[in-house]
Amino acid sequence: MGDLNIGTRASIGAVTGPAALLVALIAMVSSLSGGAAAAPHSHKITARQLAKGAVTARALAPGAVNSKALADNAVNKRIIAPGAVIARGISADAVTRDAIAPGSVYGGALTTESIHVTPIADRDAIAANPEWTASNTETTLCGPGEALLGTGFIVNEPGNREVTFLRAAPFLSGTGNGVTGEIASNSGGVAKAQIMAICLGG
Repeated sequence: MGDLNIGTRASIGAVTGPAALLVALIAMVSSLSGGAAAAPHSHKITARQLAKGAVTARALAPGAVNSKALADNAVNKRIIAPGAVIARGISADAVTRDAIAPGSVYGGALTTESIHVTPIADRDAIAANPEWTASNTETTLCGPGEALLGTGFIVNEPGNREVTFLRAAPFLSGTGNGVTGEIASNSGGVAKAQIMAICLGG
């Protein structure tokens, strides 16, 4: 009986040892699996999840926001509130020639352009004679508050093709900016011309 009891105890120890090791391994695997399952997943942070004032200039590291970090079209007029960028909010020398890409700021991008036209009458009395006749000096003005960008002229009706421009000159004054124009003709009064002012809206 003693031998049998001893043999039985030895047999139980031989079985429970490996079993305990197996249970320990299973517990370890379960623990690791549970930790992996509980690991946080990355997710997008939206504006609603940020407290007011959480992101400020002082909270950002120098160089944290730059052109390489921003997606194309990330900053556009739809996401900038009216009045968000004002003179008081721009540091001195913050906007310089070196900081602006070529062609990014021009008249057409800032406001509308317009063309103002005034006709010039042909005052010549007799066509194709040796004497050419100068027209009156006509003026075309930009609208109130508009800036003059350039001048232009056109001969709408050349008559007998003996017509030419004598002057298309810009001028700036306190009462308005514009262009003066004058032609000379030997077309007997049938030529037609126009002087133009190209202006930038006020």
